[in-house]
Amino acid sequence: MIDALARAGGERYSTYDVVGAGPRIVAGILYKKGFKVDLKTYEVVLDEPSILKKYDYILISAMSQDKGALKRIIKLAKKNNPESKIVVGGPISFEYENILRENDKIDYIIVGEAEIPLTRFLEEISSSNPRIEKVPSIAFRNGNDIVLTSFPVHTPRKILSLIKPWVFIENSYPNHKIYRYYVEVVRGCSNFYRPLLSDDKYKCIKCMVCRNAPLKHRLKCPANIPPGCGFCSVPNLFGPARTRSPNSIVEEINDLIKHGARRIVLSAPDFLDYGRDLLVLPNPLTDPCEPAPNMEYIQELFEAINDLRLKYNNVVIMIENIKACLVNEEVAKLLGKYLSGTTIHIGLETGDYNYNLNVLGKPIGLKDVVKAVKLLKKNGLRPYIYLMYGLPYMSKKTYLKTIKSIKILSRLGVEKITLYKFTPLPNTAFGHITPEIENHKELINKLKYLVNKFNYNYKKKFLLGKRIIVFLLFSKGKYYGYPLYHGPTVFVKGIKSPYFSGCLAEVEIYDVAARFVWGRFIRIVEC
Repeated sequence: MIDALARAGGERYSTYDVVGAGPRIVAGILYKKGFKVDLKTYEVVLDEPSILKKYDYILISAMSQDKGALKRIIKLAKKNNPESKIVVGGPISFEYENILRENDKIDYIIVGEAEIPLTRFLEEISSSNPRIEKVPSIAFRNGNDIVLTSFPVHTPRKILSLIKPWVFIENSYPNHKIYRYYVEVVRGCSNFYRPLLSDDKYKCIKCMVCRNAPLKHRLKCPANIPPGCGFCSVPNLFGPARTRSPNSIVEEINDLIKHGARRIVLSAPDFLDYGRDLLVLPNPLTDPCEPAPNMEYIQELFEAINDLRLKYNNVVIMIENIKACLVNEEVAKLLGKYLSGTTIHIGLETGDYNYNLNVLGKPIGLKDVVKAVKLLKKNGLRPYIYLMYGLPYMSKKTYLKTIKSIKILSRLGVEKITLYKFTPLPNTAFGHITPEIENHKELINKLKYLVNKFNYNYKKKFLLGKRIIVFLLFSKGKYYGYPLYHGPTVFVKGIKSPYFSGCLAEVEIYDVAARFVWGRFIRIVEC
């Protein structure tokens, strides 16, 4: 199993210390089924491609942006092991037809969620008369045709809780202690609003089923517009939010810690969806903001995880994304009680609420984000905000409101603003629309300048001269530091020995930039 996620054309450009949940889930399924399995990173295979010679099947997990890396790793696989079977999965799988036509070395693509089709696939290849056509959600070539055996299958909640992901991280990830290990707590997303589009591909009939109808009716759009924010494929690919049980999550975290993990991220498109799906049963959770979070279920999870944290005394637990509309005083207090000092990401996208609601299909605006930031800051959290540019139909007015939002956010103590360029993804409402840059180039440049200025000024004011604890990684003759509680990557100076990779160190920040900081080595805290 090769983890090639976020490798783009063959190199990671950000989030170097992240280990996603998907490849570990797949490796765990293989292991449970009794197969001899190894999970390796893209870089390990690239450095030592001869290791591929001993495998009958080579599975690769990749995203749409990783086509270059995928092509490169397949070429290496076939060069070193021509008889091996190549199986591709991950978010890129929804482009199965193009991928199979472009690369005749791929044997199978498991389309969508892996749990059910992969289990059936393993049963078939283990039989004396394998019939791959009986496996659901798998694509392959049949002569000149591309066959997809069935539409993608969403894994039921109970099965999600039964899967035991791969935890033998010391054998899979070099310097395994430094990484943030993403542990899936929610699959799918609750936002089944749609963009109210009327263009060459989609014609919204303004029926408002996706916003006002009973929850189960929101799954289907009469105009076939994909659900969710126009730029995001999660609800279309992975369906409504489904929660894993607290016991299954705690067991996985416990095993990861035993194998050396020190930083755990409770992974979900929105952590506050955790347990909300249980409040609307038997209906699917297809409303992003109603009902309110399931406080009882979240607290149960936090208390169980906190017992682990007290037991091991050297583990940091984090969450990543939340929707601002779900944050209230009670939520902020609970998050602050268990996650104080950690970062938390909130998607704003633009400062124009009407644009967010009607064009993006996101019922969240600046007012919601301001309220959430105030409550989270008050309770010891460190908010990060996402903004975007180049989105379809962004007007001058929308850009000006987004620019104005930066000034408002800066007064609230937001720690970082991350500005993304819109990239059209398959299976999204905006997948057929190219980024709009030239028409608003001057405003986009101003937006970039203000975001960079904001991030630089924050680091200068609050990090310059400060001592922080980081995990050290030695790579290509240099040391990098990854803050224990998350934060900007630190370029560490002043260590002569190359043997401290994986250790915790104290560094003093002596220079800053918009995205990175420079730190002077003070001492080794722990190895």
